[in-house]
Amino acid sequence: MHTRHKAAHRRSRKAIDQNQCRRSVAVRASRAGISMILVMFALSMSLVLTYSFIQTQSVLIQISENSSRQDLARNAARAGIRDALNRLNSLAWTGVNDQYEREFLSDSDGDCTYSISFETIGGSIGSVLELNVHSLGAWTSATNSNMRSEYQITAKMRLVPRLTGRSILPGDSATATDQITNPGDYDQIRQYALFAETGSSSLILDPCDRIDGNIWLYDNLVLYNDPAWTSSVRKEFLEDVGKRFVKFPAGSSNLSETTISYPHPIAGSVTYYDYPSSSSQSDLSDLKLHWSTTSNRLRIPSTNFSAYSSYRLYEGGPLYQAVSLNSSLYNVTLKPTPDNPLGIFYRSGSLNVYDNVVIQGTLVATSKITFHGKGIHVTAFNWKGSDGGPLVHSADLWPRLPSVVAGNMEFIRETQTTLEGAIVCQGNVVGAGGSVDYPNVSNITYSGTATAVSVEQPFSIVTLREFRLLDLISANGKYAIWLETTGTGQTGATGSWYPITGVDSAHQQVTVRGEIDIASPTGYQIKRHKQELTQIRGPICAETFDFNRLNEWVLSYSSWNDRKHRWEYENDLRRYFGYSELGFSEWLESPYNFPGWGSYYQTYGLNLEPTLHIQHLKDQAYRWEPPLFQPFDGSNTNPELSGYRWSLIDWKETQ
Repeated sequence: MHTRHKAAHRRSRKAIDQNQCRRSVAVRASRAGISMILVMFALSMSLVLTYSFIQTQSVLIQISENSSRQDLARNAARAGIRDALNRLNSLAWTGVNDQYEREFLSDSDGDCTYSISFETIGGSIGSVLELNVHSLGAWTSATNSNMRSEYQITAKMRLVPRLTGRSILPGDSATATDQITNPGDYDQIRQYALFAETGSSSLILDPCDRIDGNIWLYDNLVLYNDPAWTSSVRKEFLEDVGKRFVKFPAGSSNLSETTISYPHPIAGSVTYYDYPSSSSQSDLSDLKLHWSTTSNRLRIPSTNFSAYSSYRLYEGGPLYQAVSLNSSLYNVTLKPTPDNPLGIFYRSGSLNVYDNVVIQGTLVATSKITFHGKGIHVTAFNWKGSDGGPLVHSADLWPRLPSVVAGNMEFIRETQTTLEGAIVCQGNVVGAGGSVDYPNVSNITYSGTATAVSVEQPFSIVTLREFRLLDLISANGKYAIWLETTGTGQTGATGSWYPITGVDSAHQQVTVRGEIDIASPTGYQIKRHKQELTQIRGPICAETFDFNRLNEWVLSYSSWNDRKHRWEYENDLRRYFGYSELGFSEWLESPYNFPGWGSYYQTYGLNLEPTLHIQHLKDQAYRWEPPLFQPFDGSNTNPELSGYRWSLIDWKETQ
């Protein structure tokens, strides 16, 4: 039994040893697998790290190359913008459509260039003088055109033209100007209030016509011939007008030194091309007018109407289209827009202008313009905004186009028209001379002193310095304010009527239709506004002029002889009683000297208060036609000033 136990023990031990052996083999096998996995993992990580390192190096190299290419594109763009700005300020610039590409750098890796283009901005009238200059720098691979790097710079520029009358700063020259040259004799013609190019009767004036400024006539001035008066009555009247309204300086008898006051028919000198007739000379002597002759025959340039229908603001600038008009205008206000910045309104043919037409810009008709209506006002754009503030620097110095350009012009007697600015007529100007007529409103008369400042064209604000009950004044143009001014040369005290379109009683201000700036107090009168009145505030040129008289001045010979006889009789009485005598023209002004006559004479008498008034009191840099500006050619004298002058106002860089 003991032997059996020993045998069993041996068998059990053997089984245990075999199991342990198997477990040992299994453990060793397991450890070997883990080691293999660890080795494989280590190898894998090593490969990953190696690949990552290689990839990182490749990316770093790529980034470095891209950065280098980006730098090349940036440098090219900057070189391009410098080149473009130099070109823009030179005669080489061909305008907003100018585009070009130039090589900046080229090597075996690729080509680097810059491309230049110019873009107009628009969107507002103030921005029509601005443009964007684009410079696109680009690098392109020599082996793969899809490999490309770009960089763009945009410079925003504004045209700052050199204007006549500007302050000359260091680096500038008074001889440099960007204003386009006027053709032919226009610069001389526009110095005259009225220029008549041809005709045996170049200018026909009658009572109640008035010209403030010098005039140029090809031939005779026909003066006050419509009234049916005898030569003695006519001479008496002309002599009295000369004595009454013409003043000599102390100790002088020189007609060129006189001061000629309103409402004398001509406040200035008369220049003739043809020697005036003896009768004309006699009239000039009676009116105490200075006159002379010239051998310099001036001619009105031909109008190129197509330059107005499609135009540029400056040479090389964008092309704009004038607004086309129908044959009639009525109840409309026309102003400049970004698409028509000079406000040119164009009619191919004849044009009729009726009531309540206000134009801020230039009215053009290839044939005849006839002004029929009331409340008409035309004025060339003055580069000021809605608040009266300038849209450009030194707006007062900026050149303007004429307010009206036409083949012929006529003012119907009954019209109420004001034209502010230069007037160009290729043919003849006729008409005006309506009778004195006032609206049916309260006959209010105020006077005092005032100042004026222009606001949104064509309006100004007049401030009264003394309190007046302005609530009695309507703001519909039926009242007007007369503002006194003093002209240049021989023009003495004068002025102009401005219809009242707004009333501010609290601030003692009235808004008027018309552009006027008066900083120092000047005299004024507020009265009912004449319903028949033609006013031209600027130089006017045409072949001939024939202005009408008031019908009330056409009296019979016997009526005029009766007027003269009664005047002489009254002066006899005045001398007898020791009173000063009255001149013939002054006596005719009094309604009390027309008892039993018609209502007109018993209300107004016969006075020289104009219903046609031409004034040239302020010179502007008028241009004959668009464009207004051209690049200055400094040649050898000022080569550094050649081209336009532009100002940088913004700069933007993008990748």
